[in-house]
Amino acid sequence: MKKIYLFILCLSAIIAGCYKDKGNYDYVEVPAPAMSGLDSVYHVMSGDSLIVAPQITLKSGGNNYSCEWKIMVPERATTDDYFTRDLRIVFGLGAGRYNVLLKLTDNNTGQKYYYDFVISGSTSFTKGSLVLSGNGTATSLSFIKPDGTLQADIYEAINKKAMPGGPLQITHVRNQFYMNQITQYWLTFSGSNDGGVLIDANTLTQVRTLKENCYNPMPVTKANYFLRNLNGTTTAIINDQLFMGTFETAPFGTYYGYFGVAVNGEYKLAPQMLQELADGGQSVSHFLAFDKEKKRFLRFLPGTYLDTTYTVMDSAFVPKHLKMDLLYMEKFSDNDIFAYCDSLGKTMQLRFGIDWKNGKQLFRAREMKKFKGDSLVTATTKWAISPVGVFYFSGNGKIYRYNPLNEEIRELNAAFGGKDITLLKVEQNGNLLVAGVEGEVHFLNTAVGQFGELLRKTTGIPGAPTDIFIRD
Repeated sequence: MKKIYLFILCLSAIIAGCYKDKGNYDYVEVPAPAMSGLDSVYHVMSGDSLIVAPQITLKSGGNNYSCEWKIMVPERATTDDYFTRDLRIVFGLGAGRYNVLLKLTDNNTGQKYYYDFVISGSTSFTKGSLVLSGNGTATSLSFIKPDGTLQADIYEAINKKAMPGGPLQITHVRNQFYMNQITQYWLTFSGSNDGGVLIDANTLTQVRTLKENCYNPMPVTKANYFLRNLNGTTTAIINDQLFMGTFETAPFGTYYGYFGVAVNGEYKLAPQMLQELADGGQSVSHFLAFDKEKKRFLRFLPGTYLDTTYTVMDSAFVPKHLKMDLLYMEKFSDNDIFAYCDSLGKTMQLRFGIDWKNGKQLFRAREMKKFKGDSLVTATTKWAISPVGVFYFSGNGKIYRYNPLNEEIRELNAAFGGKDITLLKVEQNGNLLVAGVEGEVHFLNTAVGQFGELLRKTTGIPGAPTDIFIRD
């Protein structure tokens, strides 16, 4: 009996499979809507109205459609959504490029269509130059507009408070792996036990102070030197100790970039350090620093003090026991590093290389000799390195160009009326040198064949400039 039932079931399945399907499969393709007036990029200033009103004509019959606009906001890991036919908003996001998805629904058929475009937002401070300046009692931040107009003391005007004296650095914050946009600036100064403020790059409003950027605020947070990292954090020398910005959270997290405790070890750092990048250049392999008390070069892993655990190759000098004070240190490459040191009143030039990647521990002490420009160096000399292979340094109100290969020293053509140089910074791949003196910033032409001719000058700077950040 079971076999009979099984046979009937199989026969029924075969008959059903052979039954002629009389369904209507004459599909009619509905053409996509006709779209015009939708640009690929919209440029808008923060605070201005943004209107995106494309002309849409459906091909399915009546022009019955709806729109959904999704503006991607990566710094908040979310979207701003709007459900109107036209996008009409007051743009309130910061400077940057924001991807937008327009989802168009044909309400006659239920068919959905998708379109992409970009909103390029900017603010009044997206283009121009920030200048940090001041004296022993007050630090000022000023803004030079692209047309050369100066907005002096812009920080105080916006935040309704002044910064302590002793201006040091402007350090921009930019995560090259997330949005790749300048989002904030560190302004540091020496005239306070809370040695810096973090400000928004788009509005210049204060975000928090240096103390507030520490998990466990210290009674004294003296800023010595700040160095930006590619991941949007900052490595800092604070109270002569090394601090690493936190990167374990999401880049948009509340505590991303906060400082924890100092890297453990017995050392007191000079206010300068260099990075050795890992292979590929996407992360830091090691830091090179200098102990100002024990007079020696130090090695750090990110977060770990390695002291002088490196092998010295060559014998031009003893990096573990230098007996000199560091004046300035920079590199053309990891294998071509220069340090200028004071040795009992004489300026010495050291040339060396490091190779600490992939388990290596090599320090090549190649050369030490008296700096040819020793007689021009003063207690207030400023230094700058150019990617074209030369240095600039100041002395007694003048600026000199120094080629370490042939030791040629040439005075630049710019004149400063005998004023002391307080700022030297190379920009535009070596084609521009920015020099600062009391109340003024000079922009000098250092392109090929040029020797510091004055391009333009900004006056009215409060106090003496110490740093500049040019945002093109």
